[in-house]
Amino acid sequence: MITLGADTSTRSLTVALVEENKTLAEYNSRADSMHSSLLIPTVAKALKKSRSKISDIGLFSVGIGPGSFTGLRVGLASIRAMAIALGRPVAGVPTMDAVAYNGLAYLKRKGIIEVCPNICPVIDARKGQVYYCVYSHKKGDMIRKTDYLLGPADALAGRLRASALFLGDGAAVYKDRLSRPGRSRAYFLEGNGWLPRASVIARMGIKRYEDTGGEDPYGLLPLYLYARDCNVKRGRAGRGGVR
Repeated sequence: MITLGADTSTRSLTVALVEENKTLAEYNSRADSMHSSLLIPTVAKALKKSRSKISDIGLFSVGIGPGSFTGLRVGLASIRAMAIALGRPVAGVPTMDAVAYNGLAYLKRKGIIEVCPNICPVIDARKGQVYYCVYSHKKGDMIRKTDYLLGPADALAGRLRASALFLGDGAAVYKDRLSRPGRSRAYFLEGNGWLPRASVIARMGIKRYEDTGGEDPYGLLPLYLYARDCNVKRGRAGRGGVR
């Protein structure tokens, strides 16, 4: 089965076609606010490169955020439309999970996985806020330890009692707050290596589909987080740390 993976929740546009463990085609490009004009042509390029037809796609997997409201609407509307038109299932993958996977791969590559138990995607939500989540790892697999949250970077720093890898555009903006003196060591994945990859989203979508059967395309919604929906500012971050 061929799976189309896509994510439009960040400044990057990523599209990939995956068949079992093989990536047939993948494109990652800077899109900024042009996701709506670039997504469908990029899907067409991926199909051409892989010598596939759109009717060959058996599953659609899409990043559902959190992230750019406009980008998320564009990505989900386009993927839902294709899935509905073809009568195919769709799998929604939290974008933060795909970003955390990049962090896990980085820890393995750098040989520091044993000394860094936490992985923390930190996405800039503007106005002093960040989207974040804390993951641990065991035997090379990720384990999500918190909800997907929105709050100030200080709230994330207050949760942690052990070393952590921070990655994302929010980690770059608030690096000084996340690497506070007196806390266990903070590692940072610099540059664009944090950006979600559609090949990862496709594989996560396959796993989700195998486990749950995927989602109804008509009911698939973006993962929006609002400050009023979590209690970060009202002391949630202070109820014990994450080790």
